[in-house]
Amino acid sequence: MTEKKMLSIEIDGKKFEAEAGRSVIDVADEVGIPIPRFCYHDKLSIAASCRMCLVDIERMPKPMPACATQIADGMIIRTRNEKARAAQKSVMEFLLINHPLDCPVCDQGGECELQDNSVEFGQKHSTYIEEKRHYEKINIGPLVETYMNRCIQCTRCVRFGEEIAGLRELGGVDRGDRLEITTYVKHSMTSEVSGNIIDLCPVGALTAKPSKFQGRPWEYKEHHSVSIHDGLGTNTSIHTLRGKIARVVSRENEAINQVWIADRDRFSYEANFSVDRTQAPMIQNEKQQLVKTDWLSGLKATRMAIEGAVKNFGADQVGIFVSPSATVEEQLLTAKLAKGLGINKIDSRLRQMDFTSDAVEPAFRSLGLPIAEVKALDAIFLVGADPRLEMPVLAIDIRTAVKNGAKVAMLNAYDTDQLHPTEALITSPKDWVNVLSVILKTVAGHTGTAIAPELSAIVNNATTDVDVAHAAQLFMQEGKHWIVLGKDAVSHPDFSVIRALAQNIATASHGAFGYLSEGANLTGAYLAGVAKGNTHQMLTDGLKAYILVGAIDPEHDFIERKAALTALKQAELVVALTPFASEALLDLATIILPAAAWGETDGSLMNVQGTLQTVKAAAEPLFDAKPLWKILRVLGNEFELSGFDYVTCADVLADHQAALSTAGQGNQMPYANNLRVKDWRNDALVAVPMESIYSMDAYARRSEALQATPLAPRKRVTGNLSITQTQWVIEGQEFGVRSTAKMAANCLRIPREYGLMIDYYEAIEG
Repeated sequence: MTEKKMLSIEIDGKKFEAEAGRSVIDVADEVGIPIPRFCYHDKLSIAASCRMCLVDIERMPKPMPACATQIADGMIIRTRNEKARAAQKSVMEFLLINHPLDCPVCDQGGECELQDNSVEFGQKHSTYIEEKRHYEKINIGPLVETYMNRCIQCTRCVRFGEEIAGLRELGGVDRGDRLEITTYVKHSMTSEVSGNIIDLCPVGALTAKPSKFQGRPWEYKEHHSVSIHDGLGTNTSIHTLRGKIARVVSRENEAINQVWIADRDRFSYEANFSVDRTQAPMIQNEKQQLVKTDWLSGLKATRMAIEGAVKNFGADQVGIFVSPSATVEEQLLTAKLAKGLGINKIDSRLRQMDFTSDAVEPAFRSLGLPIAEVKALDAIFLVGADPRLEMPVLAIDIRTAVKNGAKVAMLNAYDTDQLHPTEALITSPKDWVNVLSVILKTVAGHTGTAIAPELSAIVNNATTDVDVAHAAQLFMQEGKHWIVLGKDAVSHPDFSVIRALAQNIATASHGAFGYLSEGANLTGAYLAGVAKGNTHQMLTDGLKAYILVGAIDPEHDFIERKAALTALKQAELVVALTPFASEALLDLATIILPAAAWGETDGSLMNVQGTLQTVKAAAEPLFDAKPLWKILRVLGNEFELSGFDYVTCADVLADHQAALSTAGQGNQMPYANNLRVKDWRNDALVAVPMESIYSMDAYARRSEALQATPLAPRKRVTGNLSITQTQWVIEGQEFGVRSTAKMAANCLRIPREYGLMIDYYEAIEG
C-alpha cells in the first residue's frame, strides 16, 4: 500500500500535519477549528456556492472557500482574522437580503444553521430596503413541507438526490436573483430516502410535513433508537414532546447507516397513534365476541386457555409465531416460555415456504460481510433481492460501490429499478434454479472449483434460454464478490436449492454469500431459538392453537396468506400479544393482550452483521398497553415456571449472553442431501407476490403520511407485454393489468396487500 504524503500546515497559529489532497475545511473540522458553512456537507460533493466558509490564506490575494481549497505544504490559514471575518460577514449580509426572517413561525427555529451563523456574523440592521423576492409554494408530497422563500440555494438537497438517492427530483431553474430550487415537473418526490433532505437543509426551506407546527426544537427530548423495519439496524433518534413521540430523525453511525435513514424509519412513528392500537386486554365471551377486560382477568384467561390447549390437544398442537422484528428480550422470553410448556413448534420465518434444508441452517442469516465493506465491492449478484425495497439505506451503499466501479447483476421475475446500471436476468421463478445452475457450471469451470456433490445432478441437467454470460463473467474476474439472497428468493418454493447454488457460486468465486433478512431482528430470532420451527408445516397441519407474539398482521405478514388465515380460522385458540389489532385479527383471535409499540419499550435488536444494539423506551405505552417482555415475564409466573423473576429488560439480556454470542458464526453451511426442485406446471401463469415498500410491516402500513406517497400500495396487476388482457377479475375483485417489458413472460405480479387468497408461485386463472 502506498504511504500517504503528509503536509505541514498552520491554522490560526497552530501547526498540524495532514494528508495531501484534503480540503482546508476537512482538516479544520478534524482538529476542532470551526469554520462556518452552508453548502458544504462531508457526504456530498463540493459546490462552493454559498461562500460562507471564506478564509484568509497567506500569499493569496483574496479570501478562499475552505471547502474547495486543498491544503499545501507550508500553507498558513487564518479563519478568524479581520480579513476572513469581513468576508464571512459580507456573505451573511447577502444571504439575508431575501430571507423572510420568519424565525418565530419556522419549524427550523432553534436548530437552524442560518440562524446560528447570523448571530455571530450577521448585522443588527439591513442596508437593503427593497421588497424581498417571493416564490410560489410547491407541493412535493406528504412527507416534506416546503417554504422556498427561505431557501439560500445551497443545493444540498439537489446534490443529495443526484449523488446519494439516485433520483434528481429537485434542481435549480433560472439564474441570478431568479434562481429557484424546485421540481422540474410538478409531482411528489418518489425516492424512498427523500426525507434526508430535511436534515440536510441548513434553513427552514424543507421541513417534516407530518410534524409541522407541533413544537419547538428545544421542547423536544431526544432518545436514541434503532429502525424497526429491516435488519440493517439503522440508527435514529426519537424526539418526544410532552411524553409523546413527535418526530424521528437520523442519528449518525458510520459503520451502519452513516447519516442516512429511510423515509419509513422517519415517518412510521405515526403507526403508534393508529385507530387499531390495542387499548386493553380482550377475551372472547360466550357469544364468541371479543370484549375488554382488566389485565388480571386477561392474564388468567390466557394461562387457562394455553394450559387447556396443551392438556387437551398436546403441546405438539400448539404453534407460536414470533415477529421477526420483536426484540431480542421478547424472543428470549418467548423461547423460554415455550420450553417450559413443552411447545417445540415456534418460528419467525413467516415469509418462507420451503424448509427442506433446515437441518443445515446457519447459526443466523447474515449479510455475509460487514456493512462498511459493501461500498468496496467489485461484483454484486442480487438473487430475488430488491435492496431499495428491503434495505433502502444499504441500497445507497450499493450505489456507491457502483460509482466506484462495481458491477451488479440481478436475477428476478421483474426488473427492479436500482438506480444504477444492472445486468438484469429477468425470467420466471420456474427458471431460477436453471439460471443459477448454468452460472455455477460456468464459474466453477473457469476457476477449477468442484461443484458440490449434492448439487451435481441438478446442475448437470440444467439448461436455460437466458443469456447468463455477462452475469457469470462478473464472478470470473479478480476482486471482491458478493452474492445476496432477498425476500423473493427466501419465499421461493425452491429456496433450499437456490441458496445452495448461490453459496456454491460464492465459494467458486471466492466471494461472500449473504441474505437481506426478513424483519428487524431475524438474527436475534435465530440466536434466541424462535426461528427453528417450520412455518409452512405449522400452517398446513392446521394446529389446534396458535400464539402470535409481536406486531403480526396475519392477513399480510405470511407469504402463504391463504394457509395462514385458514389455519387461524379453524383453530380452537388464537392468542395475540400485539400493539395492533387489524380487522382480520379481531375476527380470528380468542384473546388479545395489548403490547407496547416500538418506541414505547426497552429492547435490543441484532442486525445482519451481528451487531447488538439496545435502546430505552422513548415514551410510555399508550392506553393500557404493557411492554411485551413484561407480559411474557408475568405469563411465565402465571404458569409457575422458574426463571421468570426479571426486574428489568437488561436482566433478560444479561441472563442470555452466551446464547447471543456470534463469534465465528456465518452463512457457510453443509449442503443438504435432500435437495429437490418443485414440479412446475409449464403451461400456467405464475402468481408472483408484489409488495410496496410501505406495506412490508405493521408499522409502515399504519403511517398515514407514508400511505399517501407514490410508493404506497397500488391496486394493479403487472404482466409481460405478451399479456394483452387489460382487465382481470380475480376472486371477485377487478384489477387493471399493466403490461411492461420489465416483467418476465408467463408471470403476473399480484399485490399482496389487497388481501387476495392467492397461493403465490402457483398457477393462476383470471
